[in-house]
Amino acid sequence: MITMLVNPIAEEAWSRKANQQDSLSALATPQNGILNSADTSPWELAVQTVIQFQQLGDNWDGQGAPGPSPELLASAIGLASLLNEQGVAPPSRVVPGPEGSVIFEWQEPEGMYTEIEIDRPLHAEVMWIEPGQPAKHWTLPTE
Repeated sequence: MITMLVNPIAEEAWSRKANQQDSLSALATPQNGILNSADTSPWELAVQTVIQFQQLGDNWDGQGAPGPSPELLASAIGLASLLNEQGVAPPSRVVPGPEGSVIFEWQEPEGMYTEIEIDRPLHAEVMWIEPGQPAKHWTLPTE
C-alpha cells in the first residue's frame, strides 16, 4: 500500500532535492544522494525513466504534446527522492503526460490506484482511488 497519505511533502525539502544536482544525468546515482544504498532497483528504474524524458521533443506523441522541461524533470526526480526516503514503494509506471508533465502511477492488486502528475516545477496533482470509494484529489506540496 502507498503510504504517502500520512507523510507531508514540504516545498522546501522538495526544492532542495530538485536543486541538489547540476545535471539530470547525475541525479540518478546512489553516490549523489538521490538514491541511498537501501534502494531497490525499481526506484532506480523510475528515475532513469524520468531522465530519458529529456529526449522527448515537442510533438513527441504526434498530437502536439510538449516535452517536459528540464526544471520539471528535476522536480520529478526530487519528488521521487522524497517519496523514496519516506519508504513509499516505487511507482508501477512512469509516463510523460500530454501537457509536458511527468506521471507516477501505482496500481495495487486489490484495485487501489494512485497517480501523481508533476505538472510544473514543485507542483503536482494527486489522485487516490480505492475500490468502492469516491476518488480523492489534492495537490503537492502539502506544507
